[in-house]
Amino acid sequence: MFQRLLLALAILTVGSVQAQTREVTIYSVYPGEQLAPIFAPFTQRTGIQVNFVTGTSQELTKRLADEGANTTADLHLDKDLVFHGIAQRMGLYRPFNSRVVESQVPSHLMEKDKFWTTVFYRARVIMYNTNVVKPSELSTYEALGDAKWKGRLCVRTSKNSYNEALGAFFVKHFGAQKTAEILQSWVNNFSVNPLNGDRDVIQAVADGKCDVGIANTYYLPAFIRANAQFPVRPFFPNQKTTGAHVNGVGIAIVKHAKNVKEATMLLEYFTSREVQAPVAAAFSQYPVNPTAEMIDILKDFGRFAEDRTNVGEISHHVPAAVSLFPVVNYK
Repeated sequence: MFQRLLLALAILTVGSVQAQTREVTIYSVYPGEQLAPIFAPFTQRTGIQVNFVTGTSQELTKRLADEGANTTADLHLDKDLVFHGIAQRMGLYRPFNSRVVESQVPSHLMEKDKFWTTVFYRARVIMYNTNVVKPSELSTYEALGDAKWKGRLCVRTSKNSYNEALGAFFVKHFGAQKTAEILQSWVNNFSVNPLNGDRDVIQAVADGKCDVGIANTYYLPAFIRANAQFPVRPFFPNQKTTGAHVNGVGIAIVKHAKNVKEATMLLEYFTSREVQAPVAAAFSQYPVNPTAEMIDILKDFGRFAEDRTNVGEISHHVPAAVSLFPVVNYK
């Protein structure tokens, strides 16, 4: 899949014009060698060299805070709304100003004051074993706490940003008290202790250790590519109420960026249709640009109603959600 990404992006360099050398630096949770092919056409077209500084989410936000006005960073690329929300609350970003980006990204996937934008996303869904569960038996996230699912539910540990974001989604839509009740009902229905990762959840559902689980959509395609008969499929919950919770990779211009114009140009490139399609495909995610094509497996999963709450608003509820996990003994 990554080789196909390289070939698709190589086409974008045809007819490019080399301009005067400038640069932009991205602080990224993703390795530079993984990102370099994505931005190579951007450099060829504009002459803007793209540099990468990598680290964990925690390392990069701390570094940005410690460096302050002395930072070399122009952009911050991180994996989801939890970490962008933290960085925004720390005052590490500046709003971007681009009608191009606004025309290419739906408003609910951009922080409302334009401090950051999602660039690729996924839904957090119910994964079910097709041999034992019918889609008609499923409905909402909350219903996984019903008695019929006792001893049949697998989840990932609460100590990760994906479940922190899902908890924030609950707090936003249902309030803290109801969120605690939902989480407690889930804990009561666990078939095994919380697992380390989403792939573990999907495999546990396939192996019959549980019948249903919670995981991100982009983890499932690899299992299906390896085995077309893999007995797990996604169910998009809350279709008649809130819509399914979505979250994704985001990017922001940092407060003390020295190359704001160049950083804005990169945002416009990154959210363009021609870049969105191959990059989203390489990572089995949904492109934020609605005109970009998605991969066939995601099309096969079907259309779904997603939560239209602004991602920035969801991020504000993360601290409240995190405080509830120990209360209900969700480890």
